[in-house]
Amino acid sequence: MRNFYKTMATGTMVVALAGLTGCATTGDLDALRAEVDKVSATANQAASDASAAKRDAAAAKTAAEQARDAANMTNEKLDRMFKKSMMK
Repeated sequence: MRNFYKTMATGTMVVALAGLTGCATTGDLDALRAEVDKVSATANQAASDASAAKRDAAAAKTAAEQARDAANMTNEKLDRMFKKSMMK
């Protein structure tokens, strides 16, 4: 009989301890899900912004290369004109 009371006391203490530590409620889980969804949306937006920035950088690089090529052609043309004027 004494062993029975000891087991009951231990079980009661375990249940009390579990109750005191608290369990995750549905509200807690819903709040956590909402937070995870918010973080996920922020990460998706950041990835989208990074992709757009990458496209813009590629377009800027292309425009810069075209401007460089045009400047080089203009310099060559000016050099030819200068040399032609010096021969006269």
